[in-house]
Amino acid sequence: MSAHPPPWPRMLVDQVAVDLINRESAISLIFDALTAPGPLAVASANLDHIHHFGAGDSWLDRPPAVSVDGPTADLRWLTLLDGFPLVRKAKTLTGRKWPKLSGSDLIEPILERAARDGARIGFLGGSVETHGQLTEAMDARYPTLEIVGTWAPDRSELTDMAASARLAHAIRDADVEILVVALGKPRQENWIAQFGVATGARVLLAFGAVVDFLAGRIPRAPQWATNDGLEWAWRLAREPRRLGHRYLIEGPPAMLRLVRRSRAVAAGPTDLPRAPGRRGRFVPNGIRATVTIVIVTHKSASDLHTLIDGLRLAALEHPIRLIIVDNRSSNGTAEFAPIHSDVHLIRSGGDLGYAEGINVALPLVDPCAAVLLLDPDLEVRPDTISQLLSALGDRGVGAVVPTILDRDGAIYPSLRREPSLTRAAGDAIFGSHFPSRPGFLTEIDYRPEDYATPWDVDWATGAAVLLRSTLARELGAWNEEHILFSEEADYCRKIRASGHRVRFEPAAVVTHRGSGSGTVSSLGTPMSVNRIRYVRRSHGAVYAGLFRCAVALADMLRSTRARQRIPPHLST
Repeated sequence: MSAHPPPWPRMLVDQVAVDLINRESAISLIFDALTAPGPLAVASANLDHIHHFGAGDSWLDRPPAVSVDGPTADLRWLTLLDGFPLVRKAKTLTGRKWPKLSGSDLIEPILERAARDGARIGFLGGSVETHGQLTEAMDARYPTLEIVGTWAPDRSELTDMAASARLAHAIRDADVEILVVALGKPRQENWIAQFGVATGARVLLAFGAVVDFLAGRIPRAPQWATNDGLEWAWRLAREPRRLGHRYLIEGPPAMLRLVRRSRAVAAGPTDLPRAPGRRGRFVPNGIRATVTIVIVTHKSASDLHTLIDGLRLAALEHPIRLIIVDNRSSNGTAEFAPIHSDVHLIRSGGDLGYAEGINVALPLVDPCAAVLLLDPDLEVRPDTISQLLSALGDRGVGAVVPTILDRDGAIYPSLRREPSLTRAAGDAIFGSHFPSRPGFLTEIDYRPEDYATPWDVDWATGAAVLLRSTLARELGAWNEEHILFSEEADYCRKIRASGHRVRFEPAAVVTHRGSGSGTVSSLGTPMSVNRIRYVRRSHGAVYAGLFRCAVALADMLRSTRARQRIPPHLST
């Protein structure tokens, strides 16, 4: 979408960059673009798309197009995953399943939300007769949808620069916000690249045959064909003369290109586009929320506004309640209440610590489906909560943790194994060296491949944890013995003991903006003391004594370092 890598993974097929996101994120990006700088063009990548654009100019910023007068640099592109060959390849490359997001899959939820939000819609492509049928169908299905114009240019107009410029100006005069461009590949993408900015539309959807689908002129493939990846065969059987060359002649070389010349690109550190002025509100106590977010603060004034601003974007998609427990901050952390009147602020009256602060909030989280615990110095991307909720939907998953990036965009090694004597000894001797050493020799998971795919972990640092609300009620209060270490290790152990799993979801991403450093100099520090206390409770006094020796060895070997890094959630 820009010259910088986006904060989600991509699949590159030759010059085509396909954005790997879910449906909720795609729709959120589309409607955020209504007030964001620069219009957004949305295309879908299937084998036909690879055929037309795979070997041309780079698709990273815009599709190849004939140069014309007028601005095009501000046009941003979002290229979605379409077609089962690409869906399967994306899963092979990334190790996780990605949804198929064709224009025909997305158009209905987009129109539903446009009708609800009052967004102005225009349709470009199809015939005048089809537009009449389309208008009737939309009036019946979405009576509040505001269709401000339909345009049915013939091919000669679309290939004539002056005629296309007049068409773009007519669309601008109609004040279209979302323009559905159904001209077929590659014409629709090239026309958008040439004239999209001139239309004045905030979103341009290169959605092929959706006008015919919406008007009822062409039926969609039955669900069995779609589910089995046979929609192409169903369409070919219905229109062999029109589609035979595409599927039988152009398709195989594109498939070969997909197989041989595809690679995955990791998420970049840049932010998702944010829409000025479009923010959700948090639901009050007593109203059911999808997620109740709990943040425990202490001198966090410089961080909270950024975090809350990001959470309001997520609140556009999900009913969210926000509870903040402030542990007697002295720097004005609690003074934001008049600004954020929909935030439930609890002044604890003392420095209660992390676990006790959570326990203060727990009686107030219901009614909700999930509880999300966040550190105050995080930045949460708009689709993170959707990704966490999706992972929590799997049977048996009781908690979900996200990828944590540091301020430079690097992945922080947040995943942990259950503490043991051999792991403590391995960490004491090797530290962060030899990160690929066996798991029984390190508590911290350093292996990059383990941060690329979803899997069940023992526990993770507690900067961000989503809990199933029924499980949170079942497990009850957090253990308040621990200070600065082992609260989340202890709680995750309780989750596993209850028969539930702790899932790591790499597609959910938070950025930790704090320094993440603190002093860890001796066995008497709270971190060391609480690690030993945790091991004593789970393994007994003798084992804990040996574990204490391993921790002491680690402190001794690192005594020359004045300061050591603490996990992100400990730095506040």
